[in-house]
Amino acid sequence: MAEEIELKLIAPAEALAAVRSHPAVAAAARGRVRTRQLVSTYYDTPGRDLAAAGVALRLRRAGARWLQTVKGEGAAAAGVHRRTEFEWRLSAPKLDTTKLIRTPWRKLFASTNGRYRPVFATAVRRSELPLAFADGTRATLCLDIGEIRAGRRRAPLTEIEVELEHGDPSRLFELASALAADLPVRVTHSSKAERGYALARGAARSPRKARPVELPAEATREAALAAIATECIAQIEANAEAMLAHDNPEYLHQLRVGWRRLRSLLKLAAPFAPVESLAPLEEELRWLGSVLGPARDYDVFGLETLPKVAAEFRGRREIARLRARMTRRRRQLSGIARKAVATPRFQQLLLALGAFFATLARAPGSAPAPTLARDWIGPVLQQRHDKLSRRARRIHRVGAADRHRARVAAKRLRYAAEFFAPLFSAKRAEAYIAALSKLQSVLGRLNDFEIAGKLLDEIAPADDGAPGVAHAIGIVRGWLAASVAPELKRLRKASRALAKCEPFWSA
Repeated sequence: MAEEIELKLIAPAEALAAVRSHPAVAAAARGRVRTRQLVSTYYDTPGRDLAAAGVALRLRRAGARWLQTVKGEGAAAAGVHRRTEFEWRLSAPKLDTTKLIRTPWRKLFASTNGRYRPVFATAVRRSELPLAFADGTRATLCLDIGEIRAGRRRAPLTEIEVELEHGDPSRLFELASALAADLPVRVTHSSKAERGYALARGAARSPRKARPVELPAEATREAALAAIATECIAQIEANAEAMLAHDNPEYLHQLRVGWRRLRSLLKLAAPFAPVESLAPLEEELRWLGSVLGPARDYDVFGLETLPKVAAEFRGRREIARLRARMTRRRRQLSGIARKAVATPRFQQLLLALGAFFATLARAPGSAPAPTLARDWIGPVLQQRHDKLSRRARRIHRVGAADRHRARVAAKRLRYAAEFFAPLFSAKRAEAYIAALSKLQSVLGRLNDFEIAGKLLDEIAPADDGAPGVAHAIGIVRGWLAASVAPELKRLRKASRALAKCEPFWSA
């Protein structure tokens, strides 16, 4: 068994030659380039049981050799993929299922009873170059060019892998950053297996939502922050990658959720990080938010709020005109957001985030002994809980500005609670977070109404040339005003429910 750690980039085929001759690669190159043909067939059951479990089963022909490989789901963020890997050399081009019971997924393989069929294959020409860095870190640069085959479907495959043999993963980020500064490369969240399954399905991947992170009870503060960051970056990275290939507003939504979660996490990490390393990240994240925020605001208004108004005023042509105007603006801002995540600036941000948290994970921790995450986060959660409690007093009677401050406090508390809930009682954490989520949801809807009013100001006709649109705006404003009172009642109820919940981090 081995843990595979590699950084993956994708690039146009014509850029691969420039990678090999790039100064950053030339400075670390040791030895000669070796080129070989690799043909890999991926297997699964008819019901795709392995894919559902995040396991990949592969049979590869490398020259005259046959290799059988099993990989776990692992984690991927900022282009770096970490997976548990088992590999065996075979004497014949046929799966040896007896070897599968020697892996951590023995129960999965036993339950599938050898019912494996080819799902897709990859065929690439791989060029490998050994790398050695000044600090002793060693890696292998792999340049793959070929295709993925699933039935009659084909997809080009041009990929750069930097596989760590031993040493500091930060060197991988530094190399990738140097390449991204000069060449049209992008970090990729998807493995070859994930892309192969997507091709076989013939459908786009679902938007990636936030996932809980398993934290061992003995996790240190720094290790926990780094593990959670991996998940946050993965959510950003996966949805950004999908957003470039597919027109689905939910990718933008989940990308922005990941952005918010990561910013919240950085605030938690700030006391333990040098200002000079944190400030550039915060500045770049503010840039990204300035692009994602307006696009998401128009998505919410155009795809969620306006359809509700239209449903109550069926057949009103002025509402249809307003929706058409809103749709044009929404698509314009979505296009701006899509262009932003395709820029080298965004790629550099992902790599910088990955490098920052990789360094944090390797930090020795506080002296004389590392601080456990559970001991540290309890007081932090209590502080945020107390702040929200103050903000939430008589919240159903305060103005929009005070509700906004309460919403921000609720969001920061919720993210921190969700991040570190695995360190505490699951039952108590679930009840508390559910109540907190309800409060945040009501505050979020009220905030959406406020934003909707501002968006109506932005798209209002500058003159009397569109009286129908102006009339529709008046209708929407009336609908928004009428919607506030019911939400305030729900807000009062949600606030009282949270007040009755006992904080799950207290003894």
